[in-house]
Amino acid sequence: MSENFELLVHRQALCGEGPLWMPTLNCVYWVDILRRELHTYHRESGIDEVRVLPGVVTALAATRSGQLIAAADRGFARLYPGRAALDPVTAVQSGDRMNDGACDPAGRFVAGTLTHANDPQRSALFLLDGGRARPIVDGLTVANGVAWSPDGSRMYLVDTAPRTIWVYDYDVERGRARNGRRWIVCSDSEGRPDGIAVDSEGGVWVAMHWSGRIHRYAPSGDLETVLWAPTRRITSIAFGGPRLDEMYVTSACFGYDERALVADPYAGALFRFRPGTSGLSLAPWNGL
Repeated sequence: MSENFELLVHRQALCGEGPLWMPTLNCVYWVDILRRELHTYHRESGIDEVRVLPGVVTALAATRSGQLIAAADRGFARLYPGRAALDPVTAVQSGDRMNDGACDPAGRFVAGTLTHANDPQRSALFLLDGGRARPIVDGLTVANGVAWSPDGSRMYLVDTAPRTIWVYDYDVERGRARNGRRWIVCSDSEGRPDGIAVDSEGGVWVAMHWSGRIHRYAPSGDLETVLWAPTRRITSIAFGGPRLDEMYVTSACFGYDERALVADPYAGALFRFRPGTSGLSLAPWNGL
């Protein structure tokens, strides 16, 4: 185990994803997409509470009432953790299922889609504004992590299959992304970009699946920091803790046989480390 990383939940999640810090509850929500599980990691006690969900949940955001809004199955749904219940809000017409997502600075929940076959240009990024979803980026292959610069003027979006991180000019008032351009194209040896988070200085942190690397890029696109997680299979990252100076990291083990699990024993676990910078407070969903 790397001295920089703390093992919080030693569990072989098939596809751990969607970490979300909940400051009022002092906990981190995260999901195992393939097992349809909602996990609640209680920071003070270290207990990881697990509830089985009635659908496939891939990303989470807080609501103003303290509940959750989720990217679920082929659309968006409210999620009630205490009952592990999903209340559909609206469906989207893209891909085979939803994938990663987050709230923009105005509280609109934004999440993308994917196809199981990673079909080129058949996925998109959708914005949920109240109870209506509309596409804001199309022509994607695997829409993954999405995050915004501290002033909200830039939106970063991962398209995992082509190993590309895009940047867009973002209109916070209208919830529109435009002028998309390739910001980073990752090499095979660097891994596949997956989850993403932006710190208070504008640095962009990216979890690199299959390599175990965590990159921090300057707003210019220069690679400034490379950290190595305890597993190759990291999936997503999120700032948390009372001062937002902790980073929570999910991982996966789907596709591994017994020999691979022995070689990569922490695949599927939840980790924490201190990145040396703090994250941004996330706006709650602006819906009812």
